[in-house]
Formats: sequence, structure tokens, C-alpha cells
Amino acid sequence: MIKKSLLGFFSLVQLFVYAQNDATKAQMTAEQYIEKYSPLAVEEMFRSRIPASITIAQGILESGNGNSRLATEAKNHFGIKCKNTWKGDTISEDDDAPQECFRKYDAVIDSYRDHSEFLLKGQRYAFLFDLKSNDYKAWAYGLKKAGYATNPQYPELLIAFIERHNLQRFDETKISNEESKDLHEAKIDNIKNYGKEISVNEVPAIVTKPHQSLAEIALNYDLKVYQLYKYNNFGKNEILQAGDTVYLKNKKNKAQQDFYVVGISDNMHSISQRFAIKLGRLYERNNIKEGQEPRSGETLFLNLNRKTRLKLREAVLMLESVKEISIDKALENDSVYENPEKNIATMPAIENTSNKLDTAEEKKSELSFFYTIQAGETLYGIAKKYNVRVDALQYLNNIQENTIQVGQRIIINPNLPSADTKEPQPQPGNHVVRQGETLFSIAKIYNISLSELKALNDKVSDEIQLGENLIVVPIKETETIEIIEVQTPASESFYHVVEKGETLFAIARKYNVNIATLRRINESSLSELKSGDKVRIR
Repeated sequence: MIKKSLLGFFSLVQLFVYAQNDATKAQMTAEQYIEKYSPLAVEEMFRSRIPASITIAQGILESGNGNSRLATEAKNHFGIKCKNTWKGDTISEDDDAPQECFRKYDAVIDSYRDHSEFLLKGQRYAFLFDLKSNDYKAWAYGLKKAGYATNPQYPELLIAFIERHNLQRFDETKISNEESKDLHEAKIDNIKNYGKEISVNEVPAIVTKPHQSLAEIALNYDLKVYQLYKYNNFGKNEILQAGDTVYLKNKKNKAQQDFYVVGISDNMHSISQRFAIKLGRLYERNNIKEGQEPRSGETLFLNLNRKTRLKLREAVLMLESVKEISIDKALENDSVYENPEKNIATMPAIENTSNKLDTAEEKKSELSFFYTIQAGETLYGIAKKYNVRVDALQYLNNIQENTIQVGQRIIINPNLPSADTKEPQPQPGNHVVRQGETLFSIAKIYNISLSELKALNDKVSDEIQLGENLIVVPIKETETIEIIEVQTPASESFYHVVEKGETLFAIARKYNVNIATLRRINESSLSELKSGDKVRIR
């Protein structure tokens, strides 16, 4: 009996020792972690410009060499919490508060990818992406300045760890031609998933979708972040909203129209964005100083220089108690510089927000705006009211069908009248009426007056039908129309043989007849004329 007990005791001791040995074996060292996961960090560096050394060092520090519960059970190597944007699996862990929600991934690569996305989408990290991908020291101090960690020695910890393990060697990894090609194709795919590409005043731009950031846009269009800030006259605290227009090149000195009447919610920046005219030039043309705003109802000059004075909105002065300003504080400003380190240095220091992604509680009253659905309204009616198409409203608001609810808020952007941005540019000829269009909006597209458009189509009222074919060729006052008199009896039929390149409008003008009449007396469809076709004139 004693022997059995002793054997059982020794067996337990052996099991305990083996368990200890297994646990020891399971504990990964920093060197093992680096060897195993450095390829993921390098891959993300090529994709996002974040130094591989920074990513590896953060992964080791956050996951304890990959041995933390979050890393082993949830494959979460960077301690990223759930937040309201996360739709995947979760795991609970004590952190700033008991049993907080953390993200759970299917694979470690998903954790590395999410870490890059977290920095890319965080507005406060935007200027870091203008730093070189091998400047790990600037990145370390930039992360601290942007509020990534509470530890005041966080930059020094990262730098010391990187240099102790020679992690900077991964920052010098060269990309192969095949990998470069794959990245280029990935960028193209990313751009397809971005907001719609549009052109305003012949300046290329995109209309953003939810959760896009300036850093992402700059990355995929091979631009610098500061360039997007400059092109769009954004301040450093700018946070993109779904439906914003972001220009990819400098705006123009002139707009495509001469004047604009200022609305209640307009300001100089929103008008600059709406017409793709440089904000500085807009101030100069209207003889007002930067920061001044015109009153609602005032006429703003977009192409010419204003001689008379504008009536301005009264400035609201906020009196604050005088406080001592530190030297560091005095450096802070909202200006954007070409030098990324200067941009980071002049940013206000941000306290750590426990991996909280940037959000905006209220939508800015800029180019895009929110509209609240009222009782009895339809998407068609709203589209018509704001001179946009239904498909544009559906695209911006992810509406799959035409079903909307009272009280629902939708985004409207006047610069995105249509979601179909690949359609050909307006050309003189025929225009098929689409949902949400009016005679006025169509006339504006083709730069002709409403009266001209009505005259061309023999219309007395402004009513048009979905799918109706309209003539949209501008009439020039100086143009003389040659009328050919056809000497045939009124009772005798007369036909015209279509020549190559002829249009129905040209034929109607040639014989001084109405297009509607031609359509009526010709039984066959005249929508697609071919050389040799016969068109009955009488």
C-alpha cells in the first residue's frame, strides 16, 4: 500500500516536472519571436510604409514575446481593443478596466494587418506616414507624440529594443520585382474600393467612403500626406467623413462659373472645395482677409476680382483666462509643412486614449452634408431637390434598395451627382433622362440655358419622363441654319438617305423639321442611324 502510494507520488512529481518543462518549452524568446514573425512585419512595411523594426518591437512589447494570453488564445499581438467598429470574434481580459473587450483573430497575420490599419486610419498618426520607412527613431517619437502609449519613456524603450536586437536590419529589406508588381495590383484593388473618383473643375478627386483616412489615400495614390492637406486646405485636426471630397491635385485659380451666392451653411473653405478653386485665390478675388467669412446672401466672385466690399459675418470672440505657455506649447500650430518631422513637432501632444480610433460626433457643414428623411419623402424626391441622382444617394449611404425610413440621416454631396463615374463626359447630341434628373440639371451638364433646351425639344413645360431622349446640342446665336426647300408635292413622300456620321438632329436641321415629327412618321426606331438608312422626311 505504501509502495503504491510512493509510486503514485513519484508519478505526480514526474508529471509536474514534465509539465514545467513543457511550459518552459512553450515560452517563446525574443529571438524566436523575431525569427518567426519578422516576415509579417516586412510584408506590412512594404504595404503600409510602417518600419518593420517598429512593428516587431511593438509586437514583442505588447505580447510579451508572443506569450501573453491575448497572443496565444486570440492571436492578438498588439493589444487592440474591440471598439464599436469591430464585428469579429472577441476575448475578455483585464486592462484599464476589468474584463475589457479585445479583438480575436483567426491568424497572426490578421493581427499584424489590423495593427497597420489601426495606424493608417488614426487621424493623429497621419503625418507619420510621410516619414521614411527606415527612420525608426522618428517613428518611435512620433508614436509617443500622437498618444500611442502612456509611458513617457516609450520611444526610448522602442529604440533601445530595436538596436539591442538589430531590428533596423529589416527596414533595409529590398522588395523584389514580383512583390512590387503584387503591391501595385493591390493598390489598384484598394482604389477600386475607395470612394468614387470624380473630376471637379478638371481637378481629380475622390468622394470618401466611411472609415477612410488621408494616410490611406496618400498611400494608394503614391502621394504624401502633407500634399493632400495642402491641396484641400485642411488643418492638422481634419477628420474625414463619409462623403467628403478630397482633391488629389492642386485646385485651380478660377472656377467654371463666375459667381456664387453664399448660403447659410457655406464658408470660404466649403465653397473652395465645392468649385475646386484655391482658397487663397478666393480670398484675394473677393478682397477679404484669411479667416473672414461673407454673410449669407452675398455674391462671391469666382473668376473676376471684386471691386466692392463684401458684407462679412460678425466674428465671435472667445475670452479665455491667460495661462502660461510653455516653449513646447508655443510651437504648436495648425499649419501643414512639407517636412514631416516639423509637422509632428508642431502637433499638440495627445494623451493616450487606449487605442481609441478617431471619430467625429457631428458632421462638418462642408461640401457633403447630412439630410434627415421627413414623412412622405422618397429617394427620388430628395435626389431631384438637390440635383443629384438616386444612385449617388444609394452609393454614399450604402442603400441597397429604395427603402428609407422617417428620421434616417443620409449623406448628400453636390459634387457627386452620379455614382456612375465611368460614364462618358457630356457630349453634344442626345441625352437619355435618368432618375433624379430635371431639365435644369441637364441644361447645366451641357452648359446650355433652360430655354434653349426646351426650344430644342419643343417643350412648353419643364416636365420630362424617365428614359426620354432629349436633344442637347447648344444653339449658337451667330450660327445660321441653311434651310433647303424640297420641291415636292405635299402629298408625296420624301426620304433622306443617311450618310456616314449623320445624326437625326443634323437631318432635322437640314430639312427644317421637328425631330418629334420625324420620329412619329418613321415607324422604325431612329435611335441608332446607320449609313444607307432611309429616313422619311414627309
